[in-house]
Amino acid sequence: MREKRHSRRSRGAHHKQDATRRRRSPRGILLLWDRLWVRRWHRYRGPVWLDRMLLALVRLGDGWGWGLVAGALALALPWPHFAWIAGQGLFAAVLSVPLYAALKASFRRARPHQRFKRVSARVSPRDAYSFPSGHTMNNLAIAAGIAWHLPWLWPFALAMPVGIGLLRVMFGVHFVSDIVAGTVLGLLAGWAAVALYSRILPSPF
Repeated sequence: MREKRHSRRSRGAHHKQDATRRRRSPRGILLLWDRLWVRRWHRYRGPVWLDRMLLALVRLGDGWGWGLVAGALALALPWPHFAWIAGQGLFAAVLSVPLYAALKASFRRARPHQRFKRVSARVSPRDAYSFPSGHTMNNLAIAAGIAWHLPWLWPFALAMPVGIGLLRVMFGVHFVSDIVAGTVLGLLAGWAAVALYSRILPSPF
């Protein structure tokens, strides 16, 4: 009996040591940091009108916003210039979306509302996994590809995808590290799209 009790205590001590090591590892620190910020931001409740405005802004990131951008650019640019720029944006999406889907399927990170009882999804998560943020990555890849040729769009191109991603942290469907990864990957995909598209279809301007 004493040997059994000793072995149980020994196993319990090993489990505690392993848990402590995991918490102190870089991955453990990242998870703690992510959890802290998700819970802090998710607790925020503003006026009803502000919540509705932020929700509408987040939904623009589902793809609806690009219709407005396309309409504005079609009015502002000569048709041949607009058509070439629109092709650049579509080409960036063609590169970014499959990469995002492959990464999601590889990492399979559960979303905050799936991991924490006190966090609920206030917007539709669109897919099962959290890492990286597809809204940030894909929207930023398209926006960066367009802004490369229209430099005056850079403030909008950076602020909107990242801002929408951070709002999705507040709404319980992403961690901050998902947004950071989506930002880096989106910029890389946008840069790759610009380099390849210019070789396939050189700018006529």
